[in-house]
Amino acid sequence: MEKQPEALLTIGEVARFLKIPVSAIRFWEKKFVKLIPIKKSNGIRYYNTEMIELLSDIKKLLYDKKFSIKGANLYLSKDKNKKQSLIKELKDLKSEIKDFF
Repeated sequence: MEKQPEALLTIGEVARFLKIPVSAIRFWEKKFVKLIPIKKSNGIRYYNTEMIELLSDIKKLLYDKKFSIKGANLYLSKDKNKKQSLIKELKDLKSEIKDFF
């Protein structure tokens, strides 16, 4: 039986999906503050879609683009700031459009 796309995945399932070692994911958890899995009382880590996308981004930055961990952290934090700025700009624009009509 296959899991639903939105189902939580264990660290092993994520490692197989992303083709990286489990140890890399555990290491990244210590280095990337945004990477926080859901941990059950038995110690098993679970990852939602957002965390899996973040892991995929980290893998691309470190493995493909050859970023350092510090550089990848900086890049990811700047990306978040850009998104927040764009969201604010779009909300302001939406408000202006509503006022116009």
